Amino acid sequence: MTPPPGQLILINGASSAGKTTLCRALRDALPDTAAGPFLHFSLDFFMFDADVLPRTLEGRVRNWNRIRPQVFDGYYRCIPALLSAGNNLVADLIIETTMQRDRLHELLVPYDVYWVGLHCPVEELERREAARGDRKIGEARRDAQTVHTFSAYDLNIDCRDSLEYQVERVIQGWAARRTADNFTESLDGG
Repeated sequence: MTPPPGQLILINGASSAGKTTLCRALRDALPDTAAGPFLHFSLDFFMFDADVLPRTLEGRVRNWNRIRPQVFDGYYRCIPALLSAGNNLVADLIIETTMQRDRLHELLVPYDVYWVGLHCPVEELERREAARGDRKIGEARRDAQTVHTFSAYDLNIDCRDSLEYQVERVIQGWAARRTADNFTESLDGG
């Protein structure tokens, strides 16, 4: 028997906005559905956690400009594969271009997607970026200029709110959502 497709909560925001922290908290707080519990899935797994990308002796990703498009597309393709296998997901990403947004739409249109924008002032992003020490300085500012310009969201939250409040807002919004094609409606501003 084929399991029902999973549901997806997508958290989009700039680097250092707190997406991973929010996703982990949501993963542990969201109730199970018919498809089971929620899993956290992030591009950072490829970039930092699993150490799968080739590195230079200095630790930088080798040939990043060349492999970047295929790594991103591979990550995007993993999301519907996991959903179609019956997994619920909380995924975090940084949508940088209309082309990336359109690719995600193409892949995710058959699924129940709840779209969350995690907003953070540039000054706070830069403070967090410097404190982390594992990001290239300036990435957060660059992301902040574009990441929220490609679509509307089902829910907007502020990184300065407490994590508990953010989790509560996402869970309440997700539970009250319409299960129509939220991703397409968000793209259309609906």
